[in-house]
Amino acid sequence: MRISQLLRGVAILIFLVAPESAEPAAPDLKEALASKRDLWGELSLRQPGGPSYEFFEKLLPPLRYVNCKFRDYPLALSAPLGAIKARLVSNGSAVNVACGTDAAIYWHAYPLGVTFHVGDRDEVYGSSDAQRRGPNFERGYLPIVQTSYQHEDSQIAEEAFVPVDAPFSDHAPVFVRFSLAEGKSPVAITATLEGNTSLQSHGQALCDAAGHALLWLGNGWEWNAGQKRLTARLNAGSPLLLAVFSDAAPAPTGNLDEAMYDKLRSDCAAEWERWIGRCAAIDVPEEIVDRAWKSAVIADLMIAVGDRMYYSAGNAYQDLWVAENGDAVRSLMVFGLLDNAKQMTGPLLRIKQSGLDYHNAAMKLQLMAHVYWVTRDPDFVRARRDLWQPEVDRILNGRQKDNGLLPKENYCGDILTQVYSLSSNANSWRGLRDMAAVLSDVGQTEEAKRLFASAAEFHAAIVAALEKSVRTDFKPPFIPVALFGAEQPYEALTETKMGTYWGLMIPFVLGSGVLDEAQTQAVVDYFQTRGALCMGMVRIHQHSGLFANENGVDDLYTLRYSETLLQHDEADRALVGFYGKLAQGFTRNTFVGAEGSSLVPLDSGGRPMYLPPNAGSNSYFLHTLRETVVQDDMVDGNGVPDTLRLLFATPRAWLGDGKTIRAERAPTAFGLVSVVAHSDLSHGQVIVEISPPPRAARLVQMRLRLPEGWAVSSARIGDEKLEVGANATFDLTSRRHPFTVYVAVERR
Repeated sequence: MRISQLLRGVAILIFLVAPESAEPAAPDLKEALASKRDLWGELSLRQPGGPSYEFFEKLLPPLRYVNCKFRDYPLALSAPLGAIKARLVSNGSAVNVACGTDAAIYWHAYPLGVTFHVGDRDEVYGSSDAQRRGPNFERGYLPIVQTSYQHEDSQIAEEAFVPVDAPFSDHAPVFVRFSLAEGKSPVAITATLEGNTSLQSHGQALCDAAGHALLWLGNGWEWNAGQKRLTARLNAGSPLLLAVFSDAAPAPTGNLDEAMYDKLRSDCAAEWERWIGRCAAIDVPEEIVDRAWKSAVIADLMIAVGDRMYYSAGNAYQDLWVAENGDAVRSLMVFGLLDNAKQMTGPLLRIKQSGLDYHNAAMKLQLMAHVYWVTRDPDFVRARRDLWQPEVDRILNGRQKDNGLLPKENYCGDILTQVYSLSSNANSWRGLRDMAAVLSDVGQTEEAKRLFASAAEFHAAIVAALEKSVRTDFKPPFIPVALFGAEQPYEALTETKMGTYWGLMIPFVLGSGVLDEAQTQAVVDYFQTRGALCMGMVRIHQHSGLFANENGVDDLYTLRYSETLLQHDEADRALVGFYGKLAQGFTRNTFVGAEGSSLVPLDSGGRPMYLPPNAGSNSYFLHTLRETVVQDDMVDGNGVPDTLRLLFATPRAWLGDGKTIRAERAPTAFGLVSVVAHSDLSHGQVIVEISPPPRAARLVQMRLRLPEGWAVSSARIGDEKLEVGANATFDLTSRRHPFTVYVAVERR
């Protein structure tokens, strides 16, 4: 099918499913791609109740394809923080199979791959969309993957998981169970094997020449060594079991039977639930959001290896990058896994990447500071001085005498052109300032003064460079990443590769806080009017032919743009990206994200993506969700957190009648905070229970974003009346003990 035909088909589908309303039908994909504005995002803002998952879900086919012969995206499975990762093709067709395309260099290889077939004609399991259901997770988020497949009159169910118990957890075997959900018995099940290993049978195990197990078989399988095939007949009430090892393992003893499978499965579910139980208890009245955040946390714990938070798993992106991986570490931290965040900081501080020395130094110092403020562990800072002090010295000693800036370095990781980088300079200034504040807080006063003074001089130099570099003759004014005229304004950002990379890098400048209000607004306006966004997410077009990175989104780089919106009280615009990500930046039901995700479908079944999974992609969603309910901020700009906001950006539907928003044990720079809001609109009230953090914030505020047509009329804590501020905002500063706010509401 040609792309033009496919786009027309998508437009027709949108038209057919669009409900009757006064609002015109959504623009088709071709219009959305051609526009310099985020047509779909802006239309979502005009919907009753604002942006929603349901609005974005219907706009495009889901994410699905990767550049491999198996096409359907893989799920990376492991024990928590496990060293070995398995690859389960998401449609249930195969385990640990090779990529088999020119892109194979990007995907890890396994000693043995297995593809499953059903029926006497060897139909590949999961290959027909019409016959397949799933994949889904157990309880909606646990990495026990379930699919089913209709073959003739029989429905075959497949379940797969990786155990968390040693010794299995060290080798990431994928345990697979086939069962007959309904239909006639028996059904032929075949497993074809690929790989160069010659297998020998040792009891129920198939082993390599050294006697190490690569397969463990339950009863019912017959092994044909010449054809490298396993065959079995699936009968009702008699499941078929096997385990595919991702790494050669000592041959297991005993039988792989239902009792063994059920114990390992139960232990797997219980262990992952324990990890979720260590997190902040965030529970919102939208089931898909709750499932997504739990899945994203679990995915990050499967991407990570011990104390190393990787960017991805099972492919060439299983590597370390300071900024992107640091965001993933910070997302685990603000969701409650503080000890893991501290452990994962060390490896990121050790990263060396030629051409990006100052960018990396800046992000290392910012990560250190953020982890300190949330954990308030001075020993964490002292014990890592040998790692962060060289980065401080690198910035202090690197500034040039003639302009006060750092030397030229690469525009970014993919663009090796050497420039005076606003991003590297701005974030290095931020790193110095933040570490100065940390050192002051841990009692290293003199060193803190020295860094504060240097940071102030550095800030003045950056401001002077901006005055010489900003293009005010362009509307909106153009803030370049490459200073001193080395970068010209872009008419439409995705028309060129460099425009795309400006869109990826300028959010780091926003996040640094170096820009004044007018400059910040100029960048936000540029994003919104020069083609930088689709469904609230940062757009890309690399103009390089790289799979899935043409006419797509790179949503993980939306994080700092989203945080800027929230800091400027643009909650609804931040929610555009939140729901755009949830609906079109994750796979359906399994919540797998990638670095690059195409907006253009390959066919009616789905769109391509680049090297999933992606920890940075998960962190964008996790951070944004957390900040809908809890925000801690540095309003005074001195590097010290001073403001706590509660419920400032929740979707209005979350406070519909009878609904509850719950965030308990949420880590902040002031300690753990809990807030539970119960909506009882039918009785004219919302009740909010708050347990404030142990450390004081200069300002503590709460806001109630009620459904349209409702307004706050009064509020009290016990007999004390509270002043109702603009936009239903309440000042709760200086309260130290748990309290309840009773808010009277009425229809307007």
